[in-house]
Amino acid sequence: MGRNLEIWASPEPTIARVGKNEWRDQLAETGHYARLDDIDRIASLGVHASRYPVLWERADFAWARPRLERLCESGVEPIVTLLHHGSGPAHTSLVDPDFPHLFAAYADAAVRAFSWVRRWTPINEPLTTARFATLYGHWYPNVRDDAAFGRAIVNQALAIQLAFERIRARIPRAELMITEDLQGFTAANAAAENDAAFFRERSYLSLELIMGRVVEGHPLWRYLTETAGVSSASLRAIAERAVIPETIGWNWYPYSERVLWRHGGELVDVGAVTLEGCAISPRPLLREAYRRLGRPQAIAEVHLHADETARAAWLLARYEDARALQAEGVPMTAVGAWAAFGMVDWDSLLRERRGVAEDGIFTFSANGDPPRETEVSRTLRRLAKPDAEP
Repeated sequence: MGRNLEIWASPEPTIARVGKNEWRDQLAETGHYARLDDIDRIASLGVHASRYPVLWERADFAWARPRLERLCESGVEPIVTLLHHGSGPAHTSLVDPDFPHLFAAYADAAVRAFSWVRRWTPINEPLTTARFATLYGHWYPNVRDDAAFGRAIVNQALAIQLAFERIRARIPRAELMITEDLQGFTAANAAAENDAAFFRERSYLSLELIMGRVVEGHPLWRYLTETAGVSSASLRAIAERAVIPETIGWNWYPYSERVLWRHGGELVDVGAVTLEGCAISPRPLLREAYRRLGRPQAIAEVHLHADETARAAWLLARYEDARALQAEGVPMTAVGAWAAFGMVDWDSLLRERRGVAEDGIFTFSANGDPPRETEVSRTLRRLAKPDAEP
């Protein structure tokens, strides 16, 4: 295996609550929920691991068990995710004070059911989920409110800590992988410098909360306690429960890098990829993340909304990024191909049901036909071989 770089292949499993009484379930909408033989498709790639869902909203261990067991029997290690862009069952939400303890109880049930699983991601992208739900109004509770954001991010941080305490109590050698969006912010004019600096700090907030770094003197302490209304006692309690992840899995997409400027008092925010002459690369962001957090890293989601040739080229480029950073001494552990069986309606962040389907490693196939291989699956199979060269 080239420089000990793991290759992962994982389905897109989001169950997002987009309104008070509306959920979007990508496991069902991509057809994966009904196809046990999708596990054989993942295994056929020769990959080392798969980020696999055992989601709180479903709480369906009978569905998960044969899939996790078949992964293991095929030599693919499951990295179990318990919440993926979700806010839990209908009786709770991201802003519910009971959310952390309810989630920890679910984690305890999951680890009792799957006590042989080594690697866990309790909550995927907690910062991104909190932003979408409480700052942009995209998902439930569909508000744009700093206080709601403060509650959502603190709830998720504490939930991850409590959940992993339950997991470690039953599996002392369990490993924590935290996943988050890898974001970059550049100010195009002086008036936007403060905005870019704030957003750069915020991009590390979920990680630093979980790792016990958000204490008095932290750059976002005043924002959290004064603007977002989080009590200093809550932040201190989270800092005291600090848990250090074995791996940070960063998810980087073309629109993860933003360019900001202020014009007449209005903040303009655009994807750097849309601007002429503005090249993007995850390497500077991954270097900075390692300098700041000091933990082994993975590029945990590699996917592009494009044809299969472009998607395969995007995967190869991320593989090269990881290999180049390894050569510099940055501990990159894995590259994870995403959306094994595609995804649908992510162009509207799941808010519109227009059936905009994207192929992934295999083709999107929700009509009963089996997913087909693509150039991405063939490329992935090559990269997963020992001593792979792109």
